[in-house]
Amino acid sequence: MAKKITRKNFYMEIRRSFGRFISILFIVALGVAFFSGIRASEPSMKITGDAYFDKSDLMDIKAVSTLGITEDDVKAVRNVKGVGKAEGAYSADFLNIKNKKQYVLHVMSRMEDINKITVSEGRMPEKVGECLVDDQMKYKVGETIRLKSGTDDKVTDTLKVDELKVVGKGNSPCYIALNRGSTTIGTGIVSGFVVVPEKTFHLDVYTEMYVQVQDAKDLTAYTGAYKQKVKTVKKRLEAITEERGKIRKEELLDKANTKLEKAQKKLDDGKAESEQKLSDAERQITDGETQISQAKETLVSGKSQMEDARKKIQAKQQELDAAKKTYQKWSSTTGAGKKAV
Repeated sequence: MAKKITRKNFYMEIRRSFGRFISILFIVALGVAFFSGIRASEPSMKITGDAYFDKSDLMDIKAVSTLGITEDDVKAVRNVKGVGKAEGAYSADFLNIKNKKQYVLHVMSRMEDINKITVSEGRMPEKVGECLVDDQMKYKVGETIRLKSGTDDKVTDTLKVDELKVVGKGNSPCYIALNRGSTTIGTGIVSGFVVVPEKTFHLDVYTEMYVQVQDAKDLTAYTGAYKQKVKTVKKRLEAITEERGKIRKEELLDKANTKLEKAQKKLDDGKAESEQKLSDAERQITDGETQISQAKETLVSGKSQMEDARKKIQAKQQELDAAKKTYQKWSSTTGAGKKAV
């Protein structure tokens, strides 16, 4: 009896709000259909994405280090079990002002075997001063991009040039979403990527390293088997991280000590040269003082000789005056005698 009443109330409620019932029914049906479509298309989307990644040789693991990555680090990673390919790369963020609008550009080096660029217009850059820009950006082939660091550092501290000529446009497998990442300069959001030849960078060590796991291409991306294979190799790479970090730290310390020793030697050489010059100057001053002292003695001796000569002249003058007086006296006496005769 209770069931009949409930069923009757149910049908009566539907008849009273038939429009609302139909709306809810269609919404639920649409949701179920949309969910079923997504679930059904997921394998196809994974397969399509995996095919693009394999064609572009997309990396499986990205490694970065605050101390930089050396060629020896890359070689060490290549020797790790399960690693198929490993390649070092350079990258840095710069600013560009275009039509009074600020853009943040992620400049990265062209890679040979991993993360291959798909060119949509123009060609790949081949020499210093050339670049390929992100296809979603509004730069045109033939345009020149002037870079600014966005910090107190100079662009030429990182790159050999601060102007790049656009020779092509394209897409990177590293960027499959519209978001190009974040940065610490400018607006804080990367506007797009720029690819340049590796020789454009003016750095001693790589800023990052990309790794492909051996036989990972045989698995579909994002699947459990793929993730497990990559995770296994990643753990092996992490195992050598501490050792490589110590080696890199020692290299930097040795390099710093070498520079310090050179600077100390330069300081010591300069100090010795300065002391020699000071000694020479002191000797010259002493010699000068000696010469002055000798000159003073010569001057005093000369003055004494002049005084003696003056005295002799005065004595002779007195003798002469006395002789003149005697002569005058004798002359006057002789003249009077002559007159008397």
